[in-house]
Amino acid sequence: MKKLYFLCFTLVISLTSFGQTPIITTIVDGDCSGGNPKLLEIYADGMVDFSLYSLENETNENTTFGNTLDLSGLGTVTDGFVYVTTTGSATSIASEFPSLASANVITSGTMNLNGDDRVRIILNSSGATIDQYGVDGTDGTGTTWEYTDSYAKRVDGTGPDAGFTEVNWTIPGSGTLNTLGTCQGGTDTFETLMGGIGTYSTTVSTTPTINVSGAVSGLDYFEANGPSNEGTLTVSGLNLTTDLTITAPTNFEVSLTTGTGFASSVAITPAMGTIATTTIYVRLAAGLTSNSYVGDATASSTGATDQTIALSGTVSPADPQFTINGFIGGFSYFEGAGPSTEDSFNVEGLFLTGDITITAPTNFEVSLTTGTGFGASVSVTPTMGTVNSTEVFIRLATGLTPNSYTGDITLASSGTTDQTIPLSGIVYQTPVCANVGDIIITEIMQNPASDGDDPNGEYFELYNTTTSPIDIASWTIKDDDGVNDLHVIANSLIIPANGYIVIGDPNGSIVLDYAYEARDVFLGNSTDGIIIECGSTVIDQVIWDNGATFPDPTGASMELSINELNSVANDDGANWAEAVTTFGSGDLGTPGDVNDNASTLSIDTFDDESENFNIFPNPNNSGFVNITTTTNASVSVSVFDMLGKQVISQTLNNNLLNLSHLNAGIYLVKLDQNNGSVTKKLVIE
Repeated sequence: MKKLYFLCFTLVISLTSFGQTPIITTIVDGDCSGGNPKLLEIYADGMVDFSLYSLENETNENTTFGNTLDLSGLGTVTDGFVYVTTTGSATSIASEFPSLASANVITSGTMNLNGDDRVRIILNSSGATIDQYGVDGTDGTGTTWEYTDSYAKRVDGTGPDAGFTEVNWTIPGSGTLNTLGTCQGGTDTFETLMGGIGTYSTTVSTTPTINVSGAVSGLDYFEANGPSNEGTLTVSGLNLTTDLTITAPTNFEVSLTTGTGFASSVAITPAMGTIATTTIYVRLAAGLTSNSYVGDATASSTGATDQTIALSGTVSPADPQFTINGFIGGFSYFEGAGPSTEDSFNVEGLFLTGDITITAPTNFEVSLTTGTGFGASVSVTPTMGTVNSTEVFIRLATGLTPNSYTGDITLASSGTTDQTIPLSGIVYQTPVCANVGDIIITEIMQNPASDGDDPNGEYFELYNTTTSPIDIASWTIKDDDGVNDLHVIANSLIIPANGYIVIGDPNGSIVLDYAYEARDVFLGNSTDGIIIECGSTVIDQVIWDNGATFPDPTGASMELSINELNSVANDDGANWAEAVTTFGSGDLGTPGDVNDNASTLSIDTFDDESENFNIFPNPNNSGFVNITTTTNASVSVSVFDMLGKQVISQTLNNNLLNLSHLNAGIYLVKLDQNNGSVTKKLVIE
């Protein structure tokens, strides 16, 4: 009688102390797109002024809480539920928790949690923990409290805990909501599957209750090689009056200990009516024939509703078999510099009756040893029918002529179906290098806006500063970090004399002269760079600097002044400006044409070379214009219309330029002689 009185007195004191405090009552990590919705339910027990409290999280393997959210936005609430979610959860909250349409909900990045993360409510004045879900400093992956693609709900009449008390929670286990919900074509919402939202009661339940985790699958083995590996489930109980018994279905076994003690059932004795969350090990029994097996494990105790956990496993025939693991990339080298670098994959096998033979296609070689022993084929011999994971090396053979090469590597063994891996490689022709600065970078679209997310719509423009065409086959495009972004021009790519080409990512509205393979090269939006190399020689490079000296546009290209078309001037951000002409899907730029930015084309900004050149008559209606200079050297003339299109490109030796085929209008004439250059305006009437 004294013990009973003490228990009742303790309950009264505890319940009284719960008043006027927030309690975490539900946490959800959904399985809709993006792992949404993320949701935290808090119950205001009594009148709670949420301006006194904050929410914090602790993610992954971090050991300190942070990302603090002031909860004052929830106002003052009396005996009611409030919710915290994320902005990205809006759509899935509406579909999966329809009863929250008019609820008191705030959004915050603090709830950008995965099912292994922790969250807590603190008192602002002292920093003391009021309530918490998850163990401090512990990544919840694989723990009994993990809620990935699942949820957890507080047991009625418990909390707040000033920390985390797992026995006070019903935790169905990781993956409970996988593939479910109306967001994934199901008929029931998450709210229905969870047994409702806002269901917590401060009244202590006396009903015997059993909680279990979700289904266990993948309990597989090969015939005559049982039992299966173990899976796990968890059970817990409250207010129990007898043992909690877990009974396995036919063909399965359960145990309270990993590796031993497996039987058709196990029993757990409650302590004062409670069984803390306990791991149960389960496996598919040995000696079964080839087939699929399913059944429900049952957790039962007197007076409690039985709970079931679906189990499934497969026994497969012990036929000869092997598997391949790994991904093979492309192989390459420059003419005369073979073989290529190696790549590799792994092969393993079971129940084999003969060797695994790996045969390379023509022009490729294989080996079981890195750096040596390469040939047309290799064999791996099983030990008692088994081949443990074995690495196989592949490369493109030496001595090949410039070309693309493809073929399938074939793996075969007696009694199995042959398997193949597609291979591809390229031998680049020996590059023909131009002089440094003969090819320069004149325009860069590093942050497009109209073609979707980067790198869609990224491009850069190359200009040939010479009077002869230049083929940049086998030249290399590199990021300035020299490691991650790299592409070799695979085929002939000719830049015309005093002409342009445009190179870029193949996605977007722009017509490219050359498209590198998707995501080979990234043009960083802030600080990044492009290097054009031939062999080991840097022909040109531009490194931009997040707006410090270079422009930093979005939806517009960076353009080099047409008065500074050389590999020294384009290193200086002051010689670059934002494009002003619309093209394609709506971004600004002049890909493949003369740069148009008004500040770089204005005749007021021409350099001091202007006095060395003269154009007359101007305005002109005769069909010919005279171009004179202070020397007798030939003059390179480029004429552009106001859309940036080059309409004339030629070298003059007689000072007379034929304009008869041009329409009336305003044109820009760029003159180059020796080391002098100037751009002038020409009016044709």
